[in-house]
Amino acid sequence: MSLINTFTYPFRDFYRRVRNILRWLPTIWKDRDYDDSYITEILIKKLEFTRDFYLSDKAYSAEADNVAEEIQEAINRLHQTKDSWEFYEDPAMEQLQQKWGLTAFSFEPYEHDEKGNVLTYEMKSKTEKVNTKEEEEQYSKEFRGTVKEAREQYMKDKIKAYKFIAKNIDKWWD
Repeated sequence: MSLINTFTYPFRDFYRRVRNILRWLPTIWKDRDYDDSYITEILIKKLEFTRDFYLSDKAYSAEADNVAEEIQEAINRLHQTKDSWEFYEDPAMEQLQQKWGLTAFSFEPYEHDEKGNVLTYEMKSKTEKVNTKEEEEQYSKEFRGTVKEAREQYMKDKIKAYKFIAKNIDKWWD
């Protein structure tokens, strides 16, 4: 190390660290300890920073473009499995809705005190094309099966995403 580098390195290092804190700030600001999706958000952000490094002119690796593609695949898999509703349960519910129609929910008085004031409410649902007891049983069966299938596919894809990361992460350094 030259004399100038020896003198300037601590200042450049300090600047790099401050810049790093500032680029992480929006992600950390949104973080909440009580919700598991934020763990995924932080991992995605770290992978995005790493991918961007490999796409920059700072990477030394001859395989930088391939590494960036692998990291992007990991990011895509994590995005898809970050929330079971968006990519799994909502599409499944839309298919159910196409067959059975919309479901409306209402809250009806359930329990009253001696003065007639409502103490609790009961949530009731009514689905458009469910009119008989048999249809209600069939809809209920299909609903449970649809949700179960969606959750199982979500878990399979989530496991694949994390296995993909585990298989490749040791290669993602420069």
